[in-house]
Amino acid sequence: MQPLEESLVTQYVLHKHHLLDGSQAESILQVVNDIIALHATSAGTPYLSLFARMKNFQRKHLDEEFYLKRNLVRLQAMRGTLFITSTQLAPLLYQATKLPEAHLLKWLHKWGISLSEYHKLAQKLYSILKCGEKTLPELKKTLPKETVRPVELKAGKERYKGTNVNIVLSAMMHKGIVISEKGPETLRITKANWFALLKEKYPNLNLESVGCEEAKTMLIKRYIEAFGPVTEHDIAWWTAFSKTEVKNALATMEKELLSPKIRGFEKDYLMLKTDYEQFVRFKPLSAHSVLLLPFEDPYTKGYKVRDRLVDSGLEKKTYVGGGVLPTILLNGKIIGIWNRNIEGGKEPIKLSFFSHPKKHIEKEIIEKAKIIGRLMSDHEVDVEIEKTKSLEKAS
Repeated sequence: MQPLEESLVTQYVLHKHHLLDGSQAESILQVVNDIIALHATSAGTPYLSLFARMKNFQRKHLDEEFYLKRNLVRLQAMRGTLFITSTQLAPLLYQATKLPEAHLLKWLHKWGISLSEYHKLAQKLYSILKCGEKTLPELKKTLPKETVRPVELKAGKERYKGTNVNIVLSAMMHKGIVISEKGPETLRITKANWFALLKEKYPNLNLESVGCEEAKTMLIKRYIEAFGPVTEHDIAWWTAFSKTEVKNALATMEKELLSPKIRGFEKDYLMLKTDYEQFVRFKPLSAHSVLLLPFEDPYTKGYKVRDRLVDSGLEKKTYVGGGVLPTILLNGKIIGIWNRNIEGGKEPIKLSFFSHPKKHIEKEIIEKAKIIGRLMSDHEVDVEIEKTKSLEKAS
């Protein structure tokens, strides 16, 4: 097999993620099922990730699919992160990534919560939430005062503080009993979460419909299909599976895989044979591609090995504190970042380029930023270009 051309691979992955002109999706479920899940730690990210991938997207479309139709669910999944996925894929993600019972009990013990205390408090919280969803402050007010107590976790030099209610709720989320939501039209990160019983909101959702080991293999296969070509390192990082778990899963699908090379890169990649057949038939666009993606977008967050996304010297400016900042992409490669203020209703949108693009590209980026501003704030938003050292040298 001849080495694959990087530019063609990049366009093809953008196409699979509905980020290339002409590849935009018609429905939210199509997007979510094709890219597995939307990052949902930040309230605004799912809206912006969908906006980048769909035709005529409006904020109400996600709210309708999520809160009214209940075709989407918010779960803790890969790397313990919150995601929005479809009810179709929820059992797969849950079973593949759930904490083993022994690990969960050990985690509770580190917080100073005994098994007896967990069961008593979990039972009380279950009874309260059976009557309807509540915020954390409302739950604490409803519980007897003597039930709520502060807890602390020591991890090396770090100390983390909370209450036993927070920790037990988190454990109940890991066990698929409780879900947390922000509520419709909630874009502000600081808005309180609502907690509810999963069975009350999703009576027909069975998280136990697939086995754990089968789910892990299925999730790896879906990841390779959605993000491939990928490295084994990418798979292990994205799923948070051990190297042994990854190798065992890959061994079961060995006949379905290819190991292509990408010209200019020394790493070993993996790709499904069926996906490669699609890749061969893929016709690239001759026009350039400009994108503004949000904080923790699936495309920029999807890889541990990021040399195809951003120059190595600029990676630390983009990937900060374990997360990826809102990015500006030209032909699938990160050329700058922008601020998250618009998610909290603050303005303006500030663009920071690593090196100055051509004038017509800059104009297109500014226009896309204004459209994002209107989407998230319902009015015209100013867009500013921040001066950086790299820009000053270029000008």
